[in-house]
Amino acid sequence: MLEELFPTCQKVIDASEKKGVEAIEIFLSYNKQQQVILNGLSIGTQRAKEEAGAGIRVLHNNAEGFSYTNNLTFDSLLATALEAHSIAQHAPKIEGVALATVKTVPTVKGTYSQELAELSADALTKDGLNFLKGFTSIDPRIRTVLSNITNIVAERAIINSNGVKVTTKNSSFQAGLMAVASDKTRAGGYVFDDAFSRKHDVDFYSKGIELGKRAINGLKQEPIKAFDGPIIFEPNAIFNPIAIVLGLTTSADWRQRGISFWRDKLADKVAAENFQLIDKPHDLQGGAGVRPFDDEGTPTNELPIIQDGILQTFLHNIRTANKENLKSTGHAMRGLGNQATFTQKPTNAFFNSPWILAGDVSKEEMIQETRKGLIIHNYQGTVRHQNGIFSGVAKGAHLIENGEITKPVTGVSISGNVFDLINNIRAIGKEYHLASGFLTTPIIQFDGIRISTK
Repeated sequence: MLEELFPTCQKVIDASEKKGVEAIEIFLSYNKQQQVILNGLSIGTQRAKEEAGAGIRVLHNNAEGFSYTNNLTFDSLLATALEAHSIAQHAPKIEGVALATVKTVPTVKGTYSQELAELSADALTKDGLNFLKGFTSIDPRIRTVLSNITNIVAERAIINSNGVKVTTKNSSFQAGLMAVASDKTRAGGYVFDDAFSRKHDVDFYSKGIELGKRAINGLKQEPIKAFDGPIIFEPNAIFNPIAIVLGLTTSADWRQRGISFWRDKLADKVAAENFQLIDKPHDLQGGAGVRPFDDEGTPTNELPIIQDGILQTFLHNIRTANKENLKSTGHAMRGLGNQATFTQKPTNAFFNSPWILAGDVSKEEMIQETRKGLIIHNYQGTVRHQNGIFSGVAKGAHLIENGEITKPVTGVSISGNVFDLINNIRAIGKEYHLASGFLTTPIIQFDGIRISTK
């Protein structure tokens, strides 16, 4: 679809250059989303959105102008380009600003499914009903809370005056599921699950059964006394707060602005020796960040970020790389979501598809070797991204005593520092899980977390 617009875009580039534009980039995006929202025992909302547009960036005398439009005709694109040019002529200079140059872009197959592109809204409704049937078959006391099932079909294309012409399509089927059980005397804790697939193959009935069992188990929550002990983080608890903090901390933009906690730590030990963090944007076992090029058109590649506990690199876009006489690592982002938008220019540098590499300990072994500790499914609370300090509530928490999970617990708060956590790793799991459709990670057991209770 978007590739068909390249001839029109090239005419816009040619016409812009005749009017004095030095350098121009046209970023095209198409995004189609279908979604059902489930609440209580029913499907509350059905949504559908489809949009296409172009964000045009113009460089002039080391300054940058940006404008966008969802009218993809020649006249509208040219008017948008000239508006961006006018902005650039009055904008301050930006050190390192430049456009991508022609490079070989890798082929990443399997990111797009015609099945998902043709999926009907009725199919999502059926999935939602199957999820409801799953947990209602467990117990009538269970309800879902603002769960969602979403089908996303997207396309990106970039063409610029340096000769870059790249395009890619992707699709994903995702869900964020939440349930709670309650009766006349008490309410259990909220339980969470998610799903990500590149096919329409998620078994929502089984998901409902599994989440329903956990919700009923939550009715048995008991308070406990505060203690010091290790905590096993399930994948979603690793995603937030740990992965988010590390993604921002390894951003070259944050480093250059002086706000990265690791701004002076390149090639230094920043984590335990068994902690490995790598970006794998071509591995289809990863999440929605799998892609052949970033949001400037720079090819992506597998990149070690932390190896044997040592910080290997910061994540660069073209601007941050030029400021240090380096090459972009292919991490330019238009926003921090998985779907780039034509309404933003590429200002961020962030993970594409991050992996925390697995260890050699099973979940069962972790539990068996714990005298007293916790296992938590989710974290909800505050995170200070610049210094890694977090404080909040452990969701889906269970007490471990003498090598066994003994009971679900309530009223448990945890606090600590992400940078301390990754230096106090007791064990790393050997199985991979995909958290929030983005981070591929094993479970990890940490020491040094304060466990408080009400």
